[in-house]
Amino acid sequence: MIRQPIMDNWIFSRLKDADVQKERWPDQGETICLPHTFAEDGKAWKGVGAYRRNVRTDPAWKVLFIEFEAVDQSCRVFIDGCEIGAHQGGYSRFRVQVPDQAIQNGRFELTVLADNRLNEHVSPHFGDFTVFGGIPRSVNLLICEDTHFDYLYYGTDGLILHTDVDEQGNGILDIEAHTVHPGPAELAVRVLDEQGKMVAFGEFDADEAIQLSVSQVRRWNGRASAHLYTITADLIDREHIADTVTLETGFRSIRVDGNGLYLNGEHLFLRGVARHQDRAGTYTAATREQIEEDFDLIDEIGANAVRLSHYQHPQAAYEQCDRRGLLCWAEIPMLKMTEDAALQENAKQQLTELILQNIHHPSVYCWGIQNEIAMFRDAPFMHEKCRELRDLAKALDSTRLSACANLYPVPPESELNGITDIVGYNCYFGWYYGDFPDFGKYLDAFHKARPQVPVGITEYGADANTALHSSKPKVKDYSEEYQALYHESVYPFLRERKWLWGVTVWNMFDFSSDRRDEGSVRGINGKGLVSYDRRIRKDAFYYYKAQWTKAPFLHICGKRYERRATETICIRAYTNCPEATLRVNGKVLGGGQQNGNGVILFENVPLTWGENRVSIACGTCSDEATFIRVEQEPESYRLLDTGEGNVLNWFLKGEMKEDCFSILDSAQTILDSPAAGSVLKEMKPGLYAALTGDTGIPLGLTLKSILSRETKDPEQILRINQALQEIRKIQSDDGRE
Repeated sequence: MIRQPIMDNWIFSRLKDADVQKERWPDQGETICLPHTFAEDGKAWKGVGAYRRNVRTDPAWKVLFIEFEAVDQSCRVFIDGCEIGAHQGGYSRFRVQVPDQAIQNGRFELTVLADNRLNEHVSPHFGDFTVFGGIPRSVNLLICEDTHFDYLYYGTDGLILHTDVDEQGNGILDIEAHTVHPGPAELAVRVLDEQGKMVAFGEFDADEAIQLSVSQVRRWNGRASAHLYTITADLIDREHIADTVTLETGFRSIRVDGNGLYLNGEHLFLRGVARHQDRAGTYTAATREQIEEDFDLIDEIGANAVRLSHYQHPQAAYEQCDRRGLLCWAEIPMLKMTEDAALQENAKQQLTELILQNIHHPSVYCWGIQNEIAMFRDAPFMHEKCRELRDLAKALDSTRLSACANLYPVPPESELNGITDIVGYNCYFGWYYGDFPDFGKYLDAFHKARPQVPVGITEYGADANTALHSSKPKVKDYSEEYQALYHESVYPFLRERKWLWGVTVWNMFDFSSDRRDEGSVRGINGKGLVSYDRRIRKDAFYYYKAQWTKAPFLHICGKRYERRATETICIRAYTNCPEATLRVNGKVLGGGQQNGNGVILFENVPLTWGENRVSIACGTCSDEATFIRVEQEPESYRLLDTGEGNVLNWFLKGEMKEDCFSILDSAQTILDSPAAGSVLKEMKPGLYAALTGDTGIPLGLTLKSILSRETKDPEQILRINQALQEIRKIQSDDGRE
């Protein structure tokens, strides 16, 4: 097989609805190169885009495929105006075969219609991230002989690798080959180690089951030793090599129990970050070099795991995980589950593509089947459909874990917590609701209720706009200082609970979310430890570097909070060193001890008018900053919107009765209680009607978050909360309140 990129000289045009319905597209358009998205001046666009290109062929070619690494989100493919293929799902690879006549003609016009409009039958049709549309990854011609690997088999290379390690430490490689061969054909398979030495070889009939053994295999063992092997399969037709596929893989074992996760039999606490694929400028069309830059930053922070959320990422991302020893959570974009049968079939298709296209990557330890589907409701049909997805994942790959991520209001006893091998919870105590210590209380209550369920935290974080600052950070001020305080306050509650299989910071990078407008920034989810353009490492980034890395380092916080209007300031440093010395304007002011949480505080540091040059040193590590004493801090340091959004948690100042209902409960929990539901029905009849109707309002959200969008009257929210606090949750034996 010869792979020939076709990335340049495409004509792109945005279609009107009438043109889409009549299947016509303009002759003129913008000349572009792939990869490409629908984004205009940084803004998302919803619709159908037509990509056209002339393709030259050689009549001597036997078989020709067009390979799409992804088209976002649905697409139809035409050759000379005739539709030859379609695909539903914006993140996986697929291919179409070119008709023989088009090959013989010596050229054809290729047209791709990419459609990112809301589609109730295709996931995602809900999510806190932007569906940019377009052709954001590579397009290639695959030129093949009559005998070739089956490149139409779920977008794979026709070679499915299953690896395991037996009790004697030998690597077991089972190969599932999918081939097309008009006559007899054979497979010759070689296994090479990292030095290029052949450690296993076998010749087989093209249609028979294949198994090879690698004696005393060197295991892929995460960050400790990410050993990879190269598998090369030659498809032989009459003693002629007709096609060759080469893949990298590794051998390792994964298991979990109520006490955590085990890699190759050794307990491993996953210190992870989540990653979305988009970034400033290129959006979802990130280059291989940009993906590598992302993983350089993940390496720098010292993470040993990554959640590639909420969809299938480019192959380059999984390759980076393999080579750097990062355990990878891979998942499909099932974020809103409905009773629509077509949506479930699409989920199965996307899950099959995700698994079969990535099963050779040893870094992948689990397949995620859903994220926060109970945001809308926790219904029996969801449990059934999740079991179907879990069973499909196990049928395709019995060696890896099945996984799900639940919204925090999902109670421990929910069936959603008993379907997959591992469960993740997305929790935002101290940001959207509650306080920092609630993490410990929440996790302990879950572990007590379901001690056998392997649970971890798949999302936690707080937004930060690096232009906003405060010496007294508060929730929802969006300051860089509050985000740093959040993480240094929350992570210890997670770190000390060793029975968690791990944690995943949300998020490694700021990412686009066209539904958002907060923190003085439109269209961005600002929970990243690194800015959207990857130029700024926020202070919270360095907190985790202090937690997770061993090479000595030190970072002074608040460098962007340069202008101060006080006589003294508190200087905070993140470090993995035990102690450090502070100098201001060249003068030693004293030493400080690290508090065991990666933090050194120097309090009451005096500032003179004008510039104050600060340096902190610890052995070979040092860092510098400049703080300028001024009469008044710039207004730009403060959030302009001082309305309801900044005081979402104001009511928590009072004592909350945990055995009673409150607006911290999910809307579903309130509606499930006749007494609590009647409070809402009486005090907010319009909202009650909307929640009990089929309006699509996420019932898994807290009532507080829904009310905050429905009313600008904090006093009314308080009155509703007070009424709910009069209703106890304790039930009688027959289930009534």
